[in-house]
Amino acid sequence: MIETVLEQQKAVAQVLSNDKNNRHLVPTWQDIDVLESINKALSPLQNFTDAISGETYVSVSSVKPVLHLLNTQILIRDEEDTTLTHSIKLKVLQYLNKKWDQSTEDLLDMASFMDPRFKTRCVSEQSISILKARVQSEMNEIA
Repeated sequence: MIETVLEQQKAVAQVLSNDKNNRHLVPTWQDIDVLESINKALSPLQNFTDAISGETYVSVSSVKPVLHLLNTQILIRDEEDTTLTHSIKLKVLQYLNKKWDQSTEDLLDMASFMDPRFKTRCVSEQSISILKARVQSEMNEIA
């Protein structure tokens, strides 16, 4: 939605400035700067949200790889980022990284390990042997 407002900024300003009662709503350059910063920080998250919130396919195995991708590529500080953009990215990462307790982390590791697309790509080196042993013991229990 923010992207649409930015794309249609001139049209919005034109319509609002024609109405005497709504002239105060015309976005100023400061408003546009804030909208651009928010859009730059949050627009990459929309694709991941759509991918993970599918109802017709399993998506729990994608959570750990997506989180890894957000931490290493998508939400890292860019030279062109404004202070506001960097602050938003940092707060999103902090929220996402402390969202999971250890048992949830183990479950996400197991789910991504069982998905042939990911295997151990997003699991820490120290956890791989523990994860493999856990998978093997659970398979033995089932059999």
